[in-house]
Amino acid sequence: MPKRKLTGVVITKLKPAKGENRTRYFDSEYAGLCLRVGKRDKSWCYLYRFDGHLRSDNFGRYAPTRIDHMDRAAAVAETVRFDQLIEKGIDPRNEKQARVAKAKPTTANPNAFHRRVEEFLIWYETSPTKKGGRLRSRATIDQARRLITDKGKYHYVEPLSRTDVSSITRADILRMLGGMSDSPFQASRIHAYLDIFFTWSWDRGYCDPSPMVGLKKQYAEKSRERTLTNDEIRKLWAGCLEIGYLWGDLCRFTLATGQRPGECRRLNRDDLKNWIWLVEGGVPKNRERHRIPLPTIARQIVKAAPVHDGSFVFSTTIGKKSVGQGGKPYALLKEKAGFTDWQLRDLRRTFITLASEELDIDNQLIGAIANQKTVAKPGVAGVYNKASWIKQKKETLGV
Repeated sequence: MPKRKLTGVVITKLKPAKGENRTRYFDSEYAGLCLRVGKRDKSWCYLYRFDGHLRSDNFGRYAPTRIDHMDRAAAVAETVRFDQLIEKGIDPRNEKQARVAKAKPTTANPNAFHRRVEEFLIWYETSPTKKGGRLRSRATIDQARRLITDKGKYHYVEPLSRTDVSSITRADILRMLGGMSDSPFQASRIHAYLDIFFTWSWDRGYCDPSPMVGLKKQYAEKSRERTLTNDEIRKLWAGCLEIGYLWGDLCRFTLATGQRPGECRRLNRDDLKNWIWLVEGGVPKNRERHRIPLPTIARQIVKAAPVHDGSFVFSTTIGKKSVGQGGKPYALLKEKAGFTDWQLRDLRRTFITLASEELDIDNQLIGAIANQKTVAKPGVAGVYNKASWIKQKKETLGV
């Protein structure tokens, strides 16, 4: 039986032995841990002895493109847990069966995770935050719903969905997050929302205690640093003009205003007065009431956009809802631009960088335009200085 340290690089090169449909490759550092490699899939397996009998248990798939992906770190953690149970004289197989039976999925259980999450989100949307007593922004609420329910593009928390909240353990959460090494940002956001959810559940007696207490985030996040060059901006702008409404105009509007992409997507005609935009109706991401005069290009984009029954400018539902994220039109836009290694949020970073480097605009005024409170009004100034700087913004944006 071949043995080697089953790192990601090694695993990608593994194939079944010649003449075999499936081959087991054992990890050289953890006895019994192996990867079963087939022609179409790979999965983790653990072989152990209990009461003199050789037994095996499947841990999960190695499939980086899937939500239920389990990497080596998660497989090793499960191996260590099995070894600890064996040392205590507990058959891991029986322990697993008991845990599954305790958390048996049922649509009738009112304490099922998916039911409590819906109840939690109602509270999360209507309950003021401790700081300032304000409600959470629409962007924050939408992100929570997208990540911890089945309403998003991916059902990240599907392993917990129909499990009784009181039966969910730290190990369950670690197994779920442990398979998200390729999406560290999403894993960290899910960790944060689950922490709030289980604290809420603990307060109401739905679980005792919260399995998130003292549980550290599994991955370190790295901030993006991508900005577009002048040549890339020209190519992107040409691609935007070719595509036009919706995604082409949305992209140009984001680059022309320097606002957050999510706020641009939710541009509402009701929030425009004399071509001054009250961003997100006064409740943007950082909850700082923010007004920005629209520059000429942004005005032209809004004027050219079709007027729907609803008030959202960028919409595929006749203005009733704002356009969603990504999808095929977004991919087409990248193709028309001629380069794909950029995202909408990079346009905001590009706007701020060029405003500082090329136009030599004061950093504090840039912070005011981009609604970066800590830059525009740092420290105590944010408490006492309530200036909106509309006049200065108009002069800077050429309005």
